[in-house]
Amino acid sequence: MPELSVIVHGPNTQDHLTGLLDSLTAHPLPDTEVVVAAVGDWARETARRHAPHVQVLPLPDGTSDA
Repeated sequence: MPELSVIVHGPNTQDHLTGLLDSLTAHPLPDTEVVVAAVGDWARETARRHAPHVQVLPLPDGTSDA
């Protein structure tokens, strides 16, 4: 069981999702799980392509930050 869970929520509003996922893949943290709450098809596919080891929680387009 991980000691830390990091949840990344995103419709990629500032175009930083791919950079963040690439960084997490290049520098994995031990005992840490990463969950991507991917808003929309683009974010879901990007998360799966750039960081296949993260858990992807697909959310429909238009899902609010709340």
